[in-house]
Amino acid sequence: MSFVLTLNSTNVSNTSTNTTFKYNFINGGFTCRDYEMCVSSITLPYSFYNISNYYSNKTFSLIFPTAATTIQYDVSLPDGFYTVTEINSYIQLYCQSVGAYLVDSSGDYVYFIQLVYNTAYYSVQLLTFIVPTLANIGTYTRPSTGLYSTLGTGLPTTSSTPQLVLASTGSIRTIIGFAAGTFPSTTQTSNYNISSTLTPIGTTVNSIIMRCSLVSNSCTSPSDILDSMPIKDTSFGSNITYDPSFEKFVNISDGTFNNFTFTFADQSLNEIYARDPNVSITLLIRPKKY
Repeated sequence: MSFVLTLNSTNVSNTSTNTTFKYNFINGGFTCRDYEMCVSSITLPYSFYNISNYYSNKTFSLIFPTAATTIQYDVSLPDGFYTVTEINSYIQLYCQSVGAYLVDSSGDYVYFIQLVYNTAYYSVQLLTFIVPTLANIGTYTRPSTGLYSTLGTGLPTTSSTPQLVLASTGSIRTIIGFAAGTFPSTTQTSNYNISSTLTPIGTTVNSIIMRCSLVSNSCTSPSDILDSMPIKDTSFGSNITYDPSFEKFVNISDGTFNNFTFTFADQSLNEIYARDPNVSITLLIRPKKY
């Protein structure tokens, strides 16, 4: 006889991550002897933030040259799923909020720091551009408020670049692929660019491993690994669906169980932090076939 078990948001046992589920057997318990289990189907919302308090990877600092010396702004990204393009957009919005920009003759805002993809080298490029002095501002105009406005600290006395500061802990450095440090290490009097010094980790979750406390998988460590599934052709905010093309049964420990836990982990076996617990998990249990 086979048994079909379904888990959903009502089974969530860890509401801080929404990826650990507890299933309580009816009638006091379930006795297993020579049983096996497999995943039948899964529907899981792609709601895993890549930048959040959970991963402690939200911060960076921007240093801008001013008339007096420099000024540093400490920035913390709101929790979310960010591409490099979206991080760059947030930097631009932040520059707008503090007046660290100029306006060109077409009315477009000009920013002096930029993050872009460098797909040829599987890296992220940091570009910083010299901020002009008041004497060589040319056709640029100043913002109405903030740092480079007439009311602000003022444009630098020597044209020089801003800097990006990435702390060793808590910063976005692993997402964009940079070691801890200040880039450039000192303000430059000419435009500056550098490729990421480490491999960028654009997302903390590249594949999903399923773990179940009933499982006794003698070929793996840890021994509770039930299955795994890739994240492919799915964008953030959509559903990840998994319908195995064949049944991949794994042994269950012998014994009588009142309940079991089922967990989604990442490729490094870390529990995943998900925003949306609205999942559908179908498992199949049957006696072993010899």
